[in-house]
Amino acid sequence: MKTFEGRVAVVTGGSSGIGRATAIGLARQGAKVLITGRRRQTLDEAMREHANVDALIADVADPVDASRTIGEALGRWGRLDILVNNAGAGALLPLNAVSPEAMASILAVNVVGPSLLAREALPHLATTRGTIVNVSSTFGHKAGAGLSHYAASKAALEHLTRCWALELAP
Repeated sequence: MKTFEGRVAVVTGGSSGIGRATAIGLARQGAKVLITGRRRQTLDEAMREHANVDALIADVADPVDASRTIGEALGRWGRLDILVNNAGAGALLPLNAVSPEAMASILAVNVVGPSLLAREALPHLATTRGTIVNVSSTFGHKAGAGLSHYAASKAALEHLTRCWALELAP
């Protein structure tokens, strides 16, 4: 059964792990899928798994790339039905070792990036009655030593998701 036939999805962080599995799963069910990532080689490998998967080198934390990503999906297929905010950043960073740059980078990828992409996608998703899926982590609601900034960013993403659900429900 081709549940997503005729649908278009953007999956950030789609070259590996959960993002790649999501992209391939959507493609197998008929969706045209644009995956993003920062490494050409892994993007190319993921594209070879299914003809319905295309790729774009993009950094979710870059406001220009957020607009470019949504524009690319629209330019290729003329619509957008699904945005999967899957790209994530984090590392074991004890408080005494974390730098301002590391904190900013984690928050940029895990909080700012999904917000920028959602904002860019919103008018197009409204047209297709589409959806936004934000991928979090168990650390979004569970504490972990050395993971304070990663966990805080995922908790923020979970809260954004709840707020957007209320805001966009109508």
